Amino acid sequence: MQWKLTRGKFRPRLLGFVAALDEELVKSASQKAFLSLPDDLSKAVSELTVLKGIGPATASAILAAYAPDLAPFMSDEAMEAVLSQSKDYSLKQYLLLANKLREKAKELSSEDEQFTASDVERALWSSAVGAKLTASSAKAQQDTSTKSSGIKRKNSA
Repeated sequence: MQWKLTRGKFRPRLLGFVAALDEELVKSASQKAFLSLPDDLSKAVSELTVLKGIGPATASAILAAYAPDLAPFMSDEAMEAVLSQSKDYSLKQYLLLANKLREKAKELSSEDEQFTASDVERALWSSAVGAKLTASSAKAQQDTSTKSSGIKRKNSA
């Protein structure tokens, strides 16, 4: 769970929900979800979302950890890049995202190198995070440069 929170929007209540879950219920739901793969990604997500605090995005994180070749993570960055939005965390949107990521992985793959939907998701996430860091760094440099050149001089007349 902590891994998911480092890759997306921080939701402080989520850790509390997860910590309060009954261990046997978590094991049972997880086992049902894992057994649904590779045939039924929708069912796998649904089996996990019966747990309090687990929605499709968190379920995708669990499934991506278990079977990254079958279930990509529903990152905001991938949703923004692929679906042009990142706020609809529904099962329908996850399945659409996963399908589009699989299509792109197939398009990128060759006989020599195979890509998975998770590979594409991680590339999109890395690109978006890199762009944010570059923009942040450029702004910081601009702010520093503006401050150092903004020295006021006395007007000598």
